[in-house]
Amino acid sequence: MKLGSKKRRQIFVLTVEEKRTLSFVLAAFVLGVATKHYRAKHSMPPAHLAIQEVAKNAGLPAQKRAEAKQRKVAR
Repeated sequence: MKLGSKKRRQIFVLTVEEKRTLSFVLAAFVLGVATKHYRAKHSMPPAHLAIQEVAKNAGLPAQKRAEAKQRKVAR
């Protein structure tokens, strides 16, 4: 190489189509990571867990009948 030469050597020379493909893959990766983080922060419990939680708080029908009997006896 000549010392006076200011020409820069490029390691990767990509065609327009390769640049477009690389941009698409990179954009898809970034969107996937962003979606993953969004879903982690804004997640809702699955429906079957939510139903079980409501059922635990509501009480079983037998318990409700027993509680109603106790209230009637207390009156």
